[in-house]
Amino acid sequence: MQSTVNGSSIQTIIEMDKKAREKVANAKKEAEEINSEAEGKKKQMLSDYLEHSKKRLEMVKQSYRKEADKKISQINAEKDKKISDFDKKLNEHRNSMMNSIFEAVTGCKRRA
Repeated sequence: MQSTVNGSSIQTIIEMDKKAREKVANAKKEAEEINSEAEGKKKQMLSDYLEHSKKRLEMVKQSYRKEADKKISQINAEKDKKISDFDKKLNEHRNSMMNSIFEAVTGCKRRA
């Protein structure tokens, strides 16, 4: 059996090869475009995530700052009250304490 290949068969094969190469080239181009688009979306998502994270972090910081300021105010108020109470008691007992100290140091009663 002898096979004959004529010119039109070769031309058909060449055309089919050319079309196949074009399809492969187009597929590669589409793949590159898809990868590029995916990379762009990935960068955008990362940027959005980072921005959202920064905003959330700032909200948390403000919340903790507000809570800390409130506790600091409470502590300062308690401190001021204790100082005020101490000063009041000191003023009430100043003379008797001075007399007691004077008498303990000198052995004599203090004159008024």
